[in-house]
Amino acid sequence: QFDAEFRRFPLDREKFKSYERFYDYVRSMHKLENIEITVWYTDMHGDLLPINNDDNLQRALNTAKPLLRLFLQRKGQYQPSFSKISGVKKRTLFSTISNPSKTTISRVNISTPQDFRRVSAIVDVDILPETHRRVRLLKHNSDKPLGFYIRDGTSVRVTPSGLERVPGIFISRLVPGGLAESTGLLAVNDEVLEVNGIDVSGKTLDQVTDMMIANSHNLIITVKPANQMNNPV
Repeated sequence: QFDAEFRRFPLDREKFKSYERFYDYVRSMHKLENIEITVWYTDMHGDLLPINNDDNLQRALNTAKPLLRLFLQRKGQYQPSFSKISGVKKRTLFSTISNPSKTTISRVNISTPQDFRRVSAIVDVDILPETHRRVRLLKHNSDKPLGFYIRDGTSVRVTPSGLERVPGIFISRLVPGGLAESTGLLAVNDEVLEVNGIDVSGKTLDQVTDMMIANSHNLIITVKPANQMNNPV
């Protein structure tokens, strides 16, 4: 349970354009060929982000100046144990949703459709303020984009001294027919508060964009809806 191995090795980024090749190489380096693992890395801001497709692999390699810090864990174990490692920013409890553990409990299939795939869900309704909404978007390895754009702007916060204007990140546009629009859970001018458990306050538009792309196959976004009347009961 407490075994750990630390290894430093050279990596030619030109040879690893494919996530599958990179994944196999990393497993072979640690002699884990028969074990399914998850791969994470720390970006330049100390945030822990996943490597699970070609796009976020390239973003991870681009952060290697000169070192790329990788974390490997047996698939199915909880990701927050990484937060105890020195130099990694501690994430909130909700970041565990981005890497759900597998369960051995057998389930009875009671639904008729065999190709049904959920593409979105509202999560943590019982622990979030009524004015916030946490939405999970699932791409299921599809190349279909998430279907929304973000912009920077100004938000208003309540402080002991009164109202204060602070920088914020907002949804600027929904792509017609895209994943985000089809869910009905996100809208233009919704303020983005968290991306997969990481608070976006103080981060630039480019940083938040990178976080969303890195987690695009299982994006969990916490927003403050522009129209609070749209909050489902």
